[in-house]
Amino acid sequence: MKARRALLYTCDADVESVVRQALFGTDIILLIARTVGDALQIVCQRGRELDLAIMAFGEDCHGMTLLSAVHGCYEQLPTLVVVEKDSEHASALAYVNGARICLSKPVSLVELTSAIADLQPAARHLAVA
Repeated sequence: MKARRALLYTCDADVESVVRQALFGTDIILLIARTVGDALQIVCQRGRELDLAIMAFGEDCHGMTLLSAVHGCYEQLPTLVVVEKDSEHASALAYVNGARICLSKPVSLVELTSAIADLQPAARHLAVA
């Protein structure tokens, strides 16, 4: 079975930690980008290999621009966005720009695992702790 690949764009160590925990024991290889430039490079070089994108950002235009660019190139790529707590504006923009699921920080392991399973039907074997 071919390993699946997921892009993680975040500078937040807490988000990275919970994503790693959620994907632990799965066949998903995590490609981590800490800058928009790094994320774009991954998408340009390996976009067709991606099965999932997880992006964590605030209301800055860089994260939304990245989300929009990824969605424009790979419309079918399941994308989960994590935004700052209580940021309805950022959540609304994320959905407009291609997010399928949008969660608010702090994101729990159970919440993230469930969202990933919803985006990846083959990933339903992920344990919800």
